[in-house]
Amino acid sequence: MKHLNRKVGAAVAAHHPANDTEPSNHNEFCVCRVLEDCALIKIESLTKLRTAKTYMRRVALHIPGSYVVFSYRSKRVLGKVISRAAA
Repeated sequence: MKHLNRKVGAAVAAHHPANDTEPSNHNEFCVCRVLEDCALIKIESLTKLRTAKTYMRRVALHIPGSYVVFSYRSKRVLGKVISRAAA
């Protein structure tokens, strides 16, 4: 499971979405990596849907896999991306 916790590429880390959001006690949108079609690993929690989707796409460009944006309030998946390793 160690490979799932590896550091995200420099390009993703350089633009951390927390810099684009207002401070709050609870972020509504959660970016998660999907494992085995049922398990989710939380990567980041954000206040804005647009920022969460952008962050999800940036992570997927650097680390292949399935990712979703989940809303705590509605309990629904609001965005999904699947990226594959370059051949």
